[in-house]
Amino acid sequence: MPTPIAPFALSRRGLFRLAGAAALSAATVSTVAACAQDEISGPALDSLTAQLRAARSDATDATAAATAIPDYAAALGVVAAQRTEHADALDTEIARATGATTDTSTSASTTTVAPPAPPPDIAAVREMLTTSARNAADAARNESGYRAGLLGSISASCTVSALVVLA
Repeated sequence: MPTPIAPFALSRRGLFRLAGAAALSAATVSTVAACAQDEISGPALDSLTAQLRAARSDATDATAAATAIPDYAAALGVVAAQRTEHADALDTEIARATGATTDTSTSASTTTVAPPAPPPDIAAVREMLTTSARNAADAARNESGYRAGLLGSISASCTVSALVVLA
């Protein structure tokens, strides 16, 4: 006589695994949906764009200062690299949130270009970094989630660069 096949039975352990997988799936779906709807405009976009411009400007100034101040060339190279990374992260966040890429570069014109300004001294670079740190911290207070963390991290990095790296 053939052995009867028992209908599918779910053990207690299997039930807990199924419930855990369902809860994890629901949390993942809601998180992805919330991130997709996180678009910015107005003052928040202006704040991030201002931070992006400051990061690019600081990186350019640190690079220029590195050529003029050989004693600080390595430290200024680190500052320039970090500020470039900040600009890239801000550019990525703006593009993600708006669905468009940012273009803060200046277009070439046919007018006479003024001679380049002399590279900043070490005190000027420290002051720029301190100002950038303060502005990023102020902007972080008006944001939440990832953007607040990004701006807070930028503020901390600028502070360390000004007070420790360029000491």
